[in-house]
Amino acid sequence: MKETYGEMEVDEQRLKAADPDGLYLFMLEEYPYMMTPDHVAAFTGATSQEIRKLLGRGEMQGCRIGIRWLVPKLGLLNYLYKDRREEEGDAHEEAAMRQAL
Repeated sequence: MKETYGEMEVDEQRLKAADPDGLYLFMLEEYPYMMTPDHVAAFTGATSQEIRKLLGRGEMQGCRIGIRWLVPKLGLLNYLYKDRREEEGDAHEEAAMRQAL
């Protein structure tokens, strides 16, 4: 079954690819595809002000419509996995350096 948001079809494959370990998607089922900073804050345990700061700095993907921010689930997943990808990248670089020595 395909999920839609308004008339827009949600790309489930991209969502699953953004959550390769399946850690978050099942927990995000109850949230709308386009979440407010309050939704993201409730999910992450941060404050909505902290989420707005992340959005304003471009650290989290979202769009601003007037004074209101909206965060797609894909943007949240990319943010949640960003630190993990960076850590894995650092680990790969360190291993490559050790092998070179």
